[in-house]
Amino acid sequence: MRWRAAAAAVCAALFYGLVPVAGGTSPGMPGPPVAAVGAEMRPTMVEPLPSPSGGESGLYLLPARPHVRAPSAILVDLTTGRVLFAKHPDQRRPVASLTKMMTALLVLEHADLAEVVTVSRKAAATDPIVLGLQPGERITVKSLVWGLLLWSGNDAAVALAEHVSGSVTGFLHLMNARAWELGLRDTFFASPNGLDDHGYSTARDLAILARVALRDRFFAAVVRSRFHRIPGPPGQIHRLWNLNEMLVRYPGSIGVKTGYTRGAGNCLVAAAARGGGTLIAVVLGDPPGTHWRFAYGDAGALLDYGFDLEAISLIARERRAA
Repeated sequence: MRWRAAAAAVCAALFYGLVPVAGGTSPGMPGPPVAAVGAEMRPTMVEPLPSPSGGESGLYLLPARPHVRAPSAILVDLTTGRVLFAKHPDQRRPVASLTKMMTALLVLEHADLAEVVTVSRKAAATDPIVLGLQPGERITVKSLVWGLLLWSGNDAAVALAEHVSGSVTGFLHLMNARAWELGLRDTFFASPNGLDDHGYSTARDLAILARVALRDRFFAAVVRSRFHRIPGPPGQIHRLWNLNEMLVRYPGSIGVKTGYTRGAGNCLVAAAARGGGTLIAVVLGDPPGTHWRFAYGDAGALLDYGFDLEAISLIARERRAA
C-alpha cells in the first residue's frame, strides 16, 4: 500500500505543479535576483511550503510558467530585484522608444523642471511621433518630459538632449556613461529617442534601468498617468494621452514605457503593484503587425505569474510564523 501512496503523491505533485527541492533548480523555478540595482544576478527560489506537521514539506507549489511569445523577456521584483522569470534576458536587441527611459532619467538628474527650453530647428524637424514643436518655441523641461514619456515625442527627446548637453552628441556620451555606472554592460545608446538607430539593450538591463528611474517621484507620477495637457505655441494646448495601454488593460498597472520600430518590433516595460508588491515585466521583439496584443498579453501573463509566486511565498512565510 505504501507504494500506492507514494505513487499518488508523485502524481499529485505533477498535477498541481509541485516541484522537488532536491537536485537544484528545475525548469519551473524562477530566475536569478539582483541584490541591489546593477548587482550581479544569481539564482534564487521561492519559499518552501511547510508541511501540515509543521516541518518543511520539501516541495514548492508553483503556478504554470507563462507562455511568452517574445524572443526576450524578464520579470523582476521592483523592490528586491529578484528575477522571477527570464527568457533570453541578455540577448542584445534594438529597443526603440524604451530608450526614452534613460533620456528622462538623465534630464531629471541634470535639469530643473522649471527650466525653459528653446526648441532648435533640428529638434523641431524630428519625425515621426512628435509633439509638433516649433523652431524657437519656448517650453519648460517639465512639459517636455510629459511629452517624452506619455506621447513618446521624438522631438521632445532631441530638444531635451540639446538642452542638457548642448548637443545630441554630448547627450549620447552622458547616456552611455550613465549606463556604464548602472552596470548595464549590454546596452549602447545611439540616439535620445531610439528611432531606428544602431543602439541596443537587453531585457535584464532595461529592468535595472526601470528600477532606477521609478525611484524618481516625478518620473513615476508621469508614467502612471493616462492623460495630461501641456502648453503649446501661443493659443494652443498639447493634449497628451499615455500610449501604454497596460494602464487600462491590467489592474494595478503603474507604467512604464512602450516602444516600436520595424527593426525592434513591439517592446514594452510594464510595472504593476498588487498586495504590497511591485513587479516589472520587460518584453522585447514581439513581432510587428500584431497590434500590441502579443506584447500586452506577454506582459500580463508575466505579471500574473509573478504575483502568484509572491502570494505563495507570503503563504509560506505566514505558515512558518504561525
